Amino acid sequence: MRRPGASQPLVRNVTVHFSSGVSSLSMSLKWAALTALVVLVAGCGSQGRALSQRRAVLYEGVGLRHPGTKVVNHRVNDAAARRGGARVRDQWEREIRSRAIESPREHFANLSLETLKERLAEAARDHGFQIVAAKLLRPRQLAPEITVRTTHYLALTHALPGILRRLDPHIGHSDTHGWSYEGFYFEAQDERGVPFLGVYNFWRGQHKGGGQWARSESLYPFPHG
Repeated sequence: MRRPGASQPLVRNVTVHFSSGVSSLSMSLKWAALTALVVLVAGCGSQGRALSQRRAVLYEGVGLRHPGTKVVNHRVNDAAARRGGARVRDQWEREIRSRAIESPREHFANLSLETLKERLAEAARDHGFQIVAAKLLRPRQLAPEITVRTTHYLALTHALPGILRRLDPHIGHSDTHGWSYEGFYFEAQDERGVPFLGVYNFWRGQHKGGGQWARSESLYPFPHG
């Protein structure tokens, strides 16, 4: 399989040799095999083009608001996306650690480990992503830190609110109480391991909240200002 945009033809220097004693059945089988090879290689090329088209959303950019309410589109390259993802993750980890020290008595009804594993595996099957890492941090109780990888960037973005409702269930009518975990972090990466979105929360202590990060406007899973 060649990379999208490669200048070389899909099939080159294919030679089929027939001896004088080859039966018509053998020749038919060889032609069938050659046809299958051409179809396979052509299929690889079309898949590569489709992936290249899907990747375009990663580079659409985000709108940055400047003084005077002017919004400027800023493209986020791979290096900046790696830095941004790492920075948000580090900030979240520091946040949940400090809150565990400040408010140690607050209690959360964590899902059982088996339930979380089953629901994460189910989401991976249903939405076509690979689980890269699933850590259970313990600032006081459990705080899942999940990293997944996919080539279906927009599909996962649109499905993520529903996925998170299963992984981090909420009960009651309060936005700040009734969550399963004191903190939750979910990062999605492309097939090269570059983050394209992150969602996080922290519910222990005062000034509870959370946020999201994405490398392009279309990849924010929740409405944002």
